[in-house]
Amino acid sequence: MYREKMGKFSEEFKRVSLDVISAVVESLGINPTNLIEKFKEGMDVVTVNCYPPCPQPELALGLPPHTDFGCLTILHQSDHGLEIYDEEDKIWKAVPAVPGALQVNIGDQFEGYSNGLYKSVLHRATLNNVKTRVSIAVLYSLAVDEQVHTAEELIDDEHPRKYKPSCLREFLNFLSQTDVASTGKSYGQTLKIDFEEK
Repeated sequence: MYREKMGKFSEEFKRVSLDVISAVVESLGINPTNLIEKFKEGMDVVTVNCYPPCPQPELALGLPPHTDFGCLTILHQSDHGLEIYDEEDKIWKAVPAVPGALQVNIGDQFEGYSNGLYKSVLHRATLNNVKTRVSIAVLYSLAVDEQVHTAEELIDDEHPRKYKPSCLREFLNFLSQTDVASTGKSYGQTLKIDFEEK
């Protein structure tokens, strides 16, 4: 029963993800056909998270601050708890949990593809002391060895390439070899080209 329900859930989320990524690519003035075909052959990971009530939620986090590596993450949450970091105001802001609504996050792969026009937002999961929160996140990326390059349509003399190409396998290798907590640098940050060093 569970496998059947989650299978249908994954199929519907995949359909939604293709519509969303197609619309986002079109918003950049790019024909989405090529990326969509790669997206269909890509990876998707479903994570179900349960956050029980915490007597002192100010002392703990459900998930620490992070960005998602893939192209796109679609999240369904039963209650509020998701927060995003506002780079301008330097504060964490709560994302409302609207009944029946889905939260869509851009991942590091798509930030690179868009040459930074779309941002992979730093986010975290907080806890509360009243009720259990359940979230279902589906993370989508291209195939494990498929290199994601910045779209050529977005590069010219005035808009140079800002990101190195990358793939999911390189990200997984980075996670297994790097203590992100101590370095304070995510894999997405390592992909940004530092023009000051050139």
